[in-house]
Amino acid sequence: NMNVMDDKLFYNEIKDFARNYLDKQNINEKHLWERLGEFGILGLSIDEKYGGLGESYRTCAEILEILGYTCWNNGLIFSINNHIWMAQNLINLYGSTWLKNKYVGSMVAGETIGAFALTEPDAGSDPYSMKTSAIRVGDYYVINGRKTFVSNGPIADVFIVFAITSQTEMKKITAFVVDKTMPGIRIGKNIEKMGLECSPTSDICFENCEVPVDNILGKVDLGNNILDAALEWERCFEFIPHIGSMKRIMEYCIKYSNERKQFGKQINENQSISHKIANMSMKIELAKNLMYRIVDLKDQGKSSYYESSIFKVFVSESYVETCRDAIQILGAYGYTKEYPVEKELRDAIASTIYSGTNEIQRNNIFSIESIRNMV
Repeated sequence: NMNVMDDKLFYNEIKDFARNYLDKQNINEKHLWERLGEFGILGLSIDEKYGGLGESYRTCAEILEILGYTCWNNGLIFSINNHIWMAQNLINLYGSTWLKNKYVGSMVAGETIGAFALTEPDAGSDPYSMKTSAIRVGDYYVINGRKTFVSNGPIADVFIVFAITSQTEMKKITAFVVDKTMPGIRIGKNIEKMGLECSPTSDICFENCEVPVDNILGKVDLGNNILDAALEWERCFEFIPHIGSMKRIMEYCIKYSNERKQFGKQINENQSISHKIANMSMKIELAKNLMYRIVDLKDQGKSSYYESSIFKVFVSESYVETCRDAIQILGAYGYTKEYPVEKELRDAIASTIYSGTNEIQRNNIFSIESIRNMV
């Protein structure tokens, strides 16, 4: 791990890399992923034997916050995070030695792009109502079904796919590592979205897709354990860059309110403006405190399911409120595409939906609190 001086130097290098390179890139470009691999961004928490840096989750969090702060291209950061935590990370944690040797090194290098395929047309907030099935035939599982809203879908080389493998009274699911070169997989067109335009999204259809038994992630019928863990990782690490984004927006508002004058004085001399900025600062500090709480739990090998649900709700709603306040501070300018905050709001709104809607997170939080109070 890095010492304090190395930390500062590396963090400054990351800022320069994000500011001078990432903002100008398109996520569809293969050379971008390879450059990310060379720089070390993709392998932050991965062991050195697979080409990673072997950093702590705390260090990973600080770097992700820097990326969110420095890079205005929120969709690009979202796609990178999705690759790291929802595909590469799962293979690294739950894959067999054979799977890790086959995929993790190439994913760390940016040669292979990953995606997470869970949501279906009729299975969103209730993932266990999925219809995608996998039936064993010899040394293969034959997968049939359709996944939708797959982030990185149009550009991914490998997918983490969840399918029903036991149709008993209690559905049992299994996680598979599916390569796009396997027969029977069809990738849909990019789905145009309100925001996060740089993050490509598509349907993935499986029509008698033959997946080798060796490509099972974890164990047969125990995919629910991987699914729950995956969502926990997502609710933490995919929301950390939003803290950096909020800080960037706050600083933009401070600069604007220092320069903008109305009625003969700077607009930040009005409490209606200064209090909005103060609220932004409070949300950022509270989010960072919870972030450190969660990543310290992860570094200790402990669960953060409860904390990550709270974090997801708090950060996403703070992010949206920060963007709305920023538009209000800029007034009519904030509503124009000439200024960057309208795009920030469009990007932010999705954060209350992905990784499990905030309504579902509140259900999780309530359930845990109810259990605690029964003891």
